[in-house]
Amino acid sequence: MIAAGNVRITDLLEVTPPTIPAGSHTMTQLVELPPADAGLGPHRHSGPVFGYMLEGRMLFELEGQAPREIVAGEAFWEPGGDVVHYQAANLEPDKWTRFIAVCICAPGVDMITMLEPDEIVARDHLRVQSIQDGDAR
Repeated sequence: MIAAGNVRITDLLEVTPPTIPAGSHTMTQLVELPPADAGLGPHRHSGPVFGYMLEGRMLFELEGQAPREIVAGEAFWEPGGDVVHYQAANLEPDKWTRFIAVCICAPGVDMITMLEPDEIVARDHLRVQSIQDGDAR
């Protein structure tokens, strides 16, 4: 933590993102998931995404990683590009989950591209099996 006078700066996440293409732009989004909402279906982002959970709990799954819970106060990131984002589901049955996402968008590419059903099936072998609440994903 850095402190100067009354100002405090605390590092929440430090990563080395992939190369950012020239001409990229950045957007900051507030994402709000209703109670028990499954979130977007499988998709990919054109560039890296950095997030911070404001409130609630989210089930987060990226291709090649086991699904994991992210709770309020935690920072997270994903590389974007070819990596599929499978889940960002609200684990709260009766509360909204909210997080901030800072998205670096590759030039000329939509920030979010939804996967077609045949691509989801073709990439299934790249998902990490996990047991959540006694059930396999």
